[in-house]
Amino acid sequence: MRLGGSAIFIRAGFLVASTAFAADLPTKKPAPSAPAPVVQPSLWRFELTGYGWASSLAGNAGFGALPTLSYYASFGKVLEHFQGGLMGTALARNGTYIVGLDAVWARIGGAGTVRVERLPAGALGVDLTLGEGFATAFGGVRIPVGPPNFELYGTVGARLMYSGTKVELTTPLGFNNTQSAYKTWVNPVAGMAAQYRFDDRWFMNVLADLGGWSDSATGQALASVGYNWTRNIATTLGYRVMYNYEKQDTGFNYVLFEPRSFRYQQWMYGPFVGFKYSF
Repeated sequence: MRLGGSAIFIRAGFLVASTAFAADLPTKKPAPSAPAPVVQPSLWRFELTGYGWASSLAGNAGFGALPTLSYYASFGKVLEHFQGGLMGTALARNGTYIVGLDAVWARIGGAGTVRVERLPAGALGVDLTLGEGFATAFGGVRIPVGPPNFELYGTVGARLMYSGTKVELTTPLGFNNTQSAYKTWVNPVAGMAAQYRFDDRWFMNVLADLGGWSDSATGQALASVGYNWTRNIATTLGYRVMYNYEKQDTGFNYVLFEPRSFRYQQWMYGPFVGFKYSF
């Protein structure tokens, strides 16, 4: 009886020890859950700018067999004959690349006289209306020069030009001749765009480009200083110069035995002020 009790005691102790040993064995742990993806903020920054360009105009225009007419209008005169206009820029950059679109449309009109020596009176009355517009699309890559607060981009793009010209000529005898021409053309351009940040508030922008074909040319340069009122709102003040030239053969006038062509040459220059919204 004592032997049986000892056997039971030993067996019970063996079971307890086995259970404790099994509890100490390593168990298979569940695989850790994948970490939540980190959403990286977009590095692209977008800018929408509306601006007013107090531009003076100087150049000459002609079409068909009509004489080429020179004109000049200071900004004050442009305002007197101003009939409407829209101006704006959209820009995106991420520190490495830049893309942008700049567009301007305006219309002016005026009347005067032009000398024509082969006429008996030596002059013609002229009523001239000019409707003009352009859109420049460009893209570029950053050139790694200068300090971190300086961004310089080499750019390439294209400029779409529009010119609508209407001329009414009046002779001293009262005869009228009205002609109009509406032309569009595209020039490739290449240039640069740069921005220098003086601090968190003040900055400076510079842009220039040049391009054209055999019978056309275009180019511009501008510089402006801006101030960030908030993270999203800024104003700019600067000066801009633009040149455009185009000549297109449009046939031959067999009545006057003269070639017909579209001729356009113009300088635009003056200060501008802009309002920019960034996001």
